[in-house]
Amino acid sequence: MSTDKTKRLNVSEMDFAAIKSSLISFLSENDTLKDLNFEGSAVNTLLDAFVYITHFNALNANLAMNETFLDSAQLRQSVVSHAKLLGYVPRSSYAPTAYVNVLINNPINVTDIDGNYIPMTMLKGTQFSTIINGTTYTFVNDTTTTIVRNTAGQYLFENIKLLQGQFKSTQYVFDEATAERFIIPYENVVTSSLVVTVKESSTSSVVETYTRATDITSINADSKVYFLQEGYDGLYEIYFGDDVIGNKPNNGNIIELNYIVTDNDAANGATKFALSDTIQGNSDATVTTVQKAIGGSSREDINSIKFNAPLGFVTQNRAVTPDDYKAIILNSYPNIDAIAVWGGEDNTPPDYGKVYISIKPKDAEVLTPLDKELIIGQYLKPKNVVSITPTIVDPNYTYIYLECFFKYNPNLTNLSSDALGIIARESIRAYNNNELKRFDGVFRHSNVQSTIDNSDISIINSTVRVFMKKRFVPTINVERRYDIQFSSKLYSTSSSEQIITTTEFTYLGQTCTLRDRLNTDGTRRVQIISGAGSNERILNTDIGYVEEENGLIVLLGFNPSSIAGDYIEVTVKPESNDLAPKRNELLNILVDECIVQGEIDTMITGGTSAGIDYTTTPRH
Repeated sequence: MSTDKTKRLNVSEMDFAAIKSSLISFLSENDTLKDLNFEGSAVNTLLDAFVYITHFNALNANLAMNETFLDSAQLRQSVVSHAKLLGYVPRSSYAPTAYVNVLINNPINVTDIDGNYIPMTMLKGTQFSTIINGTTYTFVNDTTTTIVRNTAGQYLFENIKLLQGQFKSTQYVFDEATAERFIIPYENVVTSSLVVTVKESSTSSVVETYTRATDITSINADSKVYFLQEGYDGLYEIYFGDDVIGNKPNNGNIIELNYIVTDNDAANGATKFALSDTIQGNSDATVTTVQKAIGGSSREDINSIKFNAPLGFVTQNRAVTPDDYKAIILNSYPNIDAIAVWGGEDNTPPDYGKVYISIKPKDAEVLTPLDKELIIGQYLKPKNVVSITPTIVDPNYTYIYLECFFKYNPNLTNLSSDALGIIARESIRAYNNNELKRFDGVFRHSNVQSTIDNSDISIINSTVRVFMKKRFVPTINVERRYDIQFSSKLYSTSSSEQIITTTEFTYLGQTCTLRDRLNTDGTRRVQIISGAGSNERILNTDIGYVEEENGLIVLLGFNPSSIAGDYIEVTVKPESNDLAPKRNELLNILVDECIVQGEIDTMITGGTSAGIDYTTTPRH
């Protein structure tokens, strides 16, 4: 065999043309074939066939190798298989969950033969309905509830938990001689609703309920448990123990799987429900929503499995480090846009013996009390270190208000300035959704300007003014201290320029706002004023103070008698146009409230008056 490097075939190419070129170069160096016309139709066709085979083999080998690693795998079945080796089961679909009160109107079938009132029972699986965008969705209660007639003579079911979807059932006959898989034949099954029962035969009345195995150390040969996994076809399936780790059913046993199949997140936000079933023969009912439907989500996607499986393996089913808490919550509770976890020793002020958790849900700004109880009580408590108390705190929002002005070249577009403004606004919205709304999301002023500039080819340049906003709800007619803490420093100036504005509230019977005033020693105090201009009146000369360096506004003894709206909004100028969150703080651009205005760039269009009429946008 020749050792001449020029006669060696390059086997590292993946591109079709490169492989063919390499093969021709190799063959042309052969003494027998060097005068052959490789562009001839017959030879060229043969070369194409050889190259196709080589190309396909190289591609398949590369793809197959990628599938052998969790990080590079692209097929769901490969990712799921790798996750299984780490003891991780991908999260299933979650049903939107709502809480309602159900009042039975004109109840019937509520007395016994002696005329005494008897309890009323709402059976598990009772159906309710809601309509969203013209589509009807079914909700069911997941537990049987029995109540008695209350002191007002009513049958009132309170805080009934409803899950979107329908109950389904699948049966199998256990046969040890076959390799039958106990599959749940629906991709959007809610595995948390799965109930597995085993009875001796189709005629037997002896039924045993098996629970899902979560801790192998507590399982013995008699444990009535089942194991859950996602199969290679993307469907969930269960399997049983081997009489060493978990009890194994006997041949002929009937295995029944009962579960809810949901429409994922389609019914999120539902607020109106109606009883579409009967409760002990009663169909006339008034359903009042306690909590709208939230939390619905599709099954865990590939990227999420890749991220969570290694974390779940490191966690080892216990909550010790902040990453452990994060991994357990992410695997158990799907309705999460952002999550932050920190130890009490890192809190301000330090609070030893606690771990703090802050969660931004997908469909709201804060978690409901019921969701907080669920996360701490059901997901964390069984795995939590005894001496550590998990505490969920709401995210602290800093809202960003922008004043955006851009110039554009009308020769490059047929759109009006208003239409371009809509495009620019949507680019800001995309930046907000992609870069912010998470606990490590930094607002970068230059990136926002670039986003606007790149939103349409006709936009030449932009100017963006940045303001921060905080919202608080005061206690009406009660003097209290309020600390309004921003994540960034406030704009500092030695002039009398005002850096604080607020929405209106009522104080001493007058409509008022807050403003700051510079003291002779360079500090700033907060005042309550009514009116404006020549009609301005100062009703309180010193209601608090401002610490620009610390981003803090303190109100002392503030006691409005009413507010305009649901809260008082405080707007300030930041020291820097780049804003960064701290700990459990989230930055959120108020996209729909921002000013986005465009005008023609007269300089670039030319004309005799271009330089005369050209205007620039001031910084403030």
